[in-house]
Amino acid sequence: MTYSTEVSHTQTTTGNRDFSVTFPFLATSDLKVQLNGVTKSLTTHYIIVQSGANTVVNFNTAPADNDTIRIFRDTDIDAIEATYAAGSSIRASDLNTNNTQLLYAAQEFGTLKTDNSVSFSLGNKGDVQINSSTDWSIKSNAIDLAMMNDNSVGTNELVNDSVTVDKVANNAITTDQLASNAVDTNAIVDDAVTLAKLAAEVSTAFNNPVGTVIWYAGSSAPAGYLKANGDAIANGSGTTQSITADFSELYAIVGSTLPDLRGEFIRGWDDGKGTDSGRAIKSTQTSTNQQHNHSATSTGTVSTTTNLVGTANPISEGWGSDGVASGIFSRQTGYSNNKTPGGPDTNDSGRLTVDANHNHTTSISTSIANEGGESRPRNMALLACIKY
Repeated sequence: MTYSTEVSHTQTTTGNRDFSVTFPFLATSDLKVQLNGVTKSLTTHYIIVQSGANTVVNFNTAPADNDTIRIFRDTDIDAIEATYAAGSSIRASDLNTNNTQLLYAAQEFGTLKTDNSVSFSLGNKGDVQINSSTDWSIKSNAIDLAMMNDNSVGTNELVNDSVTVDKVANNAITTDQLASNAVDTNAIVDDAVTLAKLAAEVSTAFNNPVGTVIWYAGSSAPAGYLKANGDAIANGSGTTQSITADFSELYAIVGSTLPDLRGEFIRGWDDGKGTDSGRAIKSTQTSTNQQHNHSATSTGTVSTTTNLVGTANPISEGWGSDGVASGIFSRQTGYSNNKTPGGPDTNDSGRLTVDANHNHTTSISTSIANEGGESRPRNMALLACIKY
């Protein structure tokens, strides 16, 4: 025999507040109502009304679209419907009412109650949560691995996305548990695999080692890096540039202060080659082409022999009084300008010889004007950062 003790409705009409009762009951107080699995209270949330031959649950506020309304019967059996007194007549209606009460209770035995009239009631049952007659759930971690047979949970028992990354312990799945090509790029969601989940050697291959210097086209260092600006760091946990971390690994490489690469050009360490001998790693070197002046001094003796020998021939006795000399010649002294020849003179009066040979000594001092920084190439300013 088929019987019904409950009915479910889905809100399909926006604003609808009336939902019909399709099964018999003894009293309106025996009708129970749930909205989306939550039990509601008579009068506070709904009322029971008769609409002709039909009984209707009328909500004070219309359920939202697609809400589930469950109406079920929970016959009160704490007290008998009709009581018989000694010597009184037994009415058929009382017998029928009592029998109906027991019948309804028996029918409802397989339906979950909202009170303690039977052992099956809604709520927490230890490892099981009972929401309705058709909605039972097992609590998290209720089933231990020891209670499960091998392969008792296969792919057919798992819905999509039911197992998330945070539910899988580290190293819980090993390569021998995976079929060939079981995990491909389509099976890995974005950002699912981080460096922390990779083996150390793999992580190192994709990650710059501590102490690596990079050039960054931004005004602040990217994640995992500090500005290479000479700031102090701790040999262990500390805070530098508002970043708190364990700097011991970087400390072992650079010491207590970061290299200061602001405004600097970088030169490859000689490391024994001999091109830039005597340099230690991270040592600095001053510029050799700053703004400067050049001076040059040259001192020497220049000896020249120039044939400046000349003659004036003949010279008359009147040379002393009216002779004229110029250039490299000069008149001689030591004789009287007033003497005249005493008679005809047919002899040469003498020869005038001039020797102008001489030496020159020259000193030279030279100053060359300053032209500023002479060897700076075209360049671009980037932020130097160091991995910590």
